[in-house]
Amino acid sequence: MENFKQKFNTILTEKLNVNSEDIKREAKFSDFGLNSLDMIELIIDFEKYFNIEIPDNDIEKIITIGDAEDYLKQGLINKTK
Repeated sequence: MENFKQKFNTILTEKLNVNSEDIKREAKFSDFGLNSLDMIELIIDFEKYFNIEIPDNDIEKIITIGDAEDYLKQGLINKTK
């Protein structure tokens, strides 16, 4: 999980088309102009890259970058148990 933050930021910078300095935990994905389809594509990228499954009912809970980071970290921890 040591490279998690780097991988996470790489996905976000590519998908959101922003610099890593623009990635703040409190920023909402909607602040970057993502609509629901864009969010689904981002979630698919997260699932593929981190080899984790994010149930549909959890997607609506991921509002901010911090939400996504925390969710993915917890999913990776649970996966290793």
